[in-house]
Amino acid sequence: MARTYWERIEPVASIFGDLDPKIDGREDAVEPGAEFTGYHRLERDLWSTKDVAKDGPIADRLVADVAEIATRADTATLSPLNLADGAKSLLDEVATGKITGEEDRYSHTDLWDFAANVEGSKAAIAALRPVLQERAPDLVKQIDTGFTAVDAALAKHRAGDGYRLHTDLSKADLKELSDVINAVSEPISRVAGVVAR
Repeated sequence: MARTYWERIEPVASIFGDLDPKIDGREDAVEPGAEFTGYHRLERDLWSTKDVAKDGPIADRLVADVAEIATRADTATLSPLNLADGAKSLLDEVATGKITGEEDRYSHTDLWDFAANVEGSKAAIAALRPVLQERAPDLVKQIDTGFTAVDAALAKHRAGDGYRLHTDLSKADLKELSDVINAVSEPISRVAGVVAR
């Protein structure tokens, strides 16, 4: 999935300012007067209208915006607090918003996003691991245990080289995913305090 790579960097995507909504904005979140572009525009046209004949300029703009992210990433500075807060806020977004199916409302490929968001949060925490291991080793164990539980819950929904569609999940499936994500989010909420000492 093309969006997987974007979803992995989402813990820090806000540092790229206006590019985040251009690349990954949902139709209902587009500012008045702004054009609906990016991944979700292409998703809508592929799965809902089933017509991408006029989407060449949208795809070209997406490629240019992603290239701009790559350029900006070379000079971007991330603080430990950016990483800690980004990892926490993204998991909260997954557990409360994305779990509803609002993100990939046309393709229903939400679990690919969940998995990529978890990978991105893990990477953010991994960058902080040396300091966390030194200052709060018990917290590291709790986070590791939480991520293991999230991985196990996601693994139940593997299908081929991907995941089941959101529309194929039961309320119990969604509750389990939300619960394990909330469970790991709690110790991650303490990371910022540890790295800020």
